[in-house]
Amino acid sequence: MRTVRSYLGIFGIYVRVSFQAELAYRVNLVVNVALALIGLLNAVAGVAVIYSHTTTLRGWTLPQTLLLLGVYTIVNGLLNVFVAPNLDQLSQNIRQGTLDFILLKPAGSQFLASFQRCVIWGMTDVLLGLGIIAYSLHRLSGESGVGAGSLALFAITLAAGVVVVYCLWIMMATFAFWFVRIDNLTTLLHSVFGMGRFPVDAYPIWLRRMLTFVVPVALVTTVPAEALTGKLAPLIPLVSIGAAFLMVWLSTRLWRLGLGQYTSASS
Repeated sequence: MRTVRSYLGIFGIYVRVSFQAELAYRVNLVVNVALALIGLLNAVAGVAVIYSHTTTLRGWTLPQTLLLLGVYTIVNGLLNVFVAPNLDQLSQNIRQGTLDFILLKPAGSQFLASFQRCVIWGMTDVLLGLGIIAYSLHRLSGESGVGAGSLALFAITLAAGVVVVYCLWIMMATFAFWFVRIDNLTTLLHSVFGMGRFPVDAYPIWLRRMLTFVVPVALVTTVPAEALTGKLAPLIPLVSIGAAFLMVWLSTRLWRLGLGQYTSASS
């Protein structure tokens, strides 16, 4: 328990320092918040165009798809806050041999490499995503109520989805131990994750299987949305939790293997 508290303390320090750094450039903060809002409006407009020609998308109504978009926006915001800035820096540290500064610190290297920098403006996406979900639930309340059980399943599957996407990202970044540049891999992963804006059921069967079993985008966005819309199959929450534990184990193993290949700046 003491270890958990110490890691939470370190995490809190990182967040506080990052917040202070962002406030030093307030115009940049305002611009990024505005860009996040424009990006969301563009995504909502895209959904609205689709539903101007149909009432359902493979069984998903407009409020349900907007709810899914809200889930995607929350997860994408968390990636922008914690994961993306750190793992981009991680690749550079591995190439230059400056990962030493992390390895010499008395804490888990994977944790420090993942959370030492936070881009606070990304929380705008999280707040906007919560707003879309609240609006969608208000629209859905006229069709069927959302009970406490659905909210609990939503929280569980959303947390599992965030863990899965974090592990995917860090596994991609870990390949930098073997390859010089991995920018194309992370760009490809980001593009595939962007498909989570829409229900996985809307895609062709081959793409649906890829988004479920190869790059589990469905677990990250569609499954939490299904928990709130009543579409969730009974065993899927257990599958999400199991996938999260499996991805944590795989990412940790890959990280340790990568560290064995690392050549420091002093070597």
